[in-house]
Amino acid sequence: MPIAFAAALATAALATPLASKLSFALGAIDRPNERKVSARANIPRWGGLAVALGAFVGIATDLADFPFAQVLGLSSYPYFGWTQPEDLPLDYYSRLVAGRNMPVMVTEGGWASASAGGIVSSPALQARYVARHAALLDAVRARALLQLQFTDVDLAGVPPPVPANLPLFASIGLADSDFVPKPALAAWDALFARRYLP
Repeated sequence: MPIAFAAALATAALATPLASKLSFALGAIDRPNERKVSARANIPRWGGLAVALGAFVGIATDLADFPFAQVLGLSSYPYFGWTQPEDLPLDYYSRLVAGRNMPVMVTEGGWASASAGGIVSSPALQARYVARHAALLDAVRARALLQLQFTDVDLAGVPPPVPANLPLFASIGLADSDFVPKPALAAWDALFARRYLP
């Protein structure tokens, strides 16, 4: 597992600057307008390609190291590579298992509902992600989806020193830290209420 993670991280890190340059060269730039949350100009849109490439390398390494694996468990935080949930390609998960007869489950992940660091988000974006995620899960006939963080992390209650990356994940809950439901919870409930079709 550490080798797969290192391979995926190195691939993504090396491919990110190339994806950024390619985005600018081919005009794949996200520009601010009245519909966008981000006011930052000229954000490269293909950074997710580098992340996906890293995932391919990591999964191939994992499957070679663990040939007995019967299910592919994925962890996904796509808001690090995409600014809009609808921009996630429909084959976001399915391309990872292409050519393999292996069931998939998402074991961890989500979309932040608040801006932090260089990430710009909102509760509405998070709710749209849950709806888009349903289509991505359907495309791969996912067996399971786990929501590890039901509520947001109250950063004021975290004893110092607060890890620098924690704010990037603190708002992926479906309810805020006071247990007040966010719009994403209604989208989650609709997904959860669907009948499972194996």
